[in-house]
Amino acid sequence: MRQPSTVDTAVETRRARPATQVERFAAECFGTFLLVFIGGGAATVAALLPHNSHYTPASAELLLVALAHGLTLFIIVMMVGRISGAHVNPAVTIALASSGQFEWIDVLSYLGGQLLGALAGALCIAIAYGKLAATVGHLGAPALATHTNILQGAIVEGLGAGILVFAIMATAVDKRAPAGWAALTIGLTLGAVIMFLGPATGAAVNPARALGPDAISSIFFGVKVNWLQYLICYLVGPLVGGVGGAYLYKFIAHLPSSVR
Repeated sequence: MRQPSTVDTAVETRRARPATQVERFAAECFGTFLLVFIGGGAATVAALLPHNSHYTPASAELLLVALAHGLTLFIIVMMVGRISGAHVNPAVTIALASSGQFEWIDVLSYLGGQLLGALAGALCIAIAYGKLAATVGHLGAPALATHTNILQGAIVEGLGAGILVFAIMATAVDKRAPAGWAALTIGLTLGAVIMFLGPATGAAVNPARALGPDAISSIFFGVKVNWLQYLICYLVGPLVGGVGGAYLYKFIAHLPSSVR
């Protein structure tokens, strides 16, 4: 039997070493950047198409945005999941921490990385498509439909976040889940949520995903933002819904706390 070389031992040591807090911060920042830049960018492009003398049915626009978000989240989980867990969503981080699946001491670092990544992603959309992307496309920021009120919006965003967190708990957190399916399942779940709930609220189901485009549009382009709508629908809604989804799965699956 071949004896392990020094190189083999070094490789195994690197593989076994857990990611540092800085590395996890960077992974969350990069992952959230991709989600906002690609997902929000697709929403921006969908809004700009009529202004470029093109026409696309609303259903096709919705499918474009849903697939962009779902496929991007799948890619993010595959790329940085082993480093930080690929939360890329404050609602996910808070839900996992509150249900005993994540250390509270790491929450602020994760939220900081997610916020920075969301701002950078929105800014890069503006760089790629110019002022019209902010004034017309709002950099892909979610918004309530005409006949959706704030309470409905909060409930819709909460339901969407709860479904997403439930999928994460079932496939990525629960060690009894079949191996290798988490990334695809989580990405497909986000895409399906957007297909169904997107027409009502935009289905951000992610406070950072909603905040990045709103903040950049407001700061750099003077776009008026309804911050009360953001606070109730896109911050409180997903946070409460995410925690609910985590506890629901923990209850019905008899999942013990993995963090002491």
